[in-house]
Amino acid sequence: MTGRDAVALRGPDGHDLSTFPTTSFAAGVGLYRAHRTALGAWYFSAGGAGRFDLDPPRGTCYLATDTETAVRETLGSTLHTLGGADVDFAAQRSVSRLRLPTACLLADLCDRHAADFGITREIHTITPYTVTRAWAEAFDAVSDGLLYQSRFTTVAQANALAVFDDAGPKSWPADTTPIPFLTAARAAGITILPPPRRVTIVPPPT
Repeated sequence: MTGRDAVALRGPDGHDLSTFPTTSFAAGVGLYRAHRTALGAWYFSAGGAGRFDLDPPRGTCYLATDTETAVRETLGSTLHTLGGADVDFAAQRSVSRLRLPTACLLADLCDRHAADFGITREIHTITPYTVTRAWAEAFDAVSDGLLYQSRFTTVAQANALAVFDDAGPKSWPADTTPIPFLTAARAAGITILPPPRRVTIVPPPT
């Protein structure tokens, strides 16, 4: 393995992030989040499956700047594995348009000067998430969250946010008329797959 074959991104140790480039998101800016319809749209996950999940008692809420990004990030790698969205999965979810209740100062992982602090584009795509979560923990001390590029879209711009706060649900103002996930997925050109055929096997008479 040569140097170019290896992952370049390392952890944040040794980097002073107090002067890391930031972007301010004003309160009221429209953002999007795909979520289970039965659950609240505002939820901060902790220590779970997310790229930038924080350790409890802190948590992370993942948002997108458009509906397609919210849909693709929710489907993740299963979209490419299946070639579409499972109809049962989609039927349980919605896409809400949300507004941050207060202004947020986000560490901008897409800023050209982010590289000066040891960031590479791998932070948007690398798996598993051990290194990216270490960066999130470090950024939680100096910012309200992160502005980054989603893994499952190919636009060359920041289109996703990871906002930090205490873990768990929030009673912040939510969308009263969320978009059905099925509608949002179809609008993004994603195929909705029918449920798999189920065959009942009846044992032969004895």
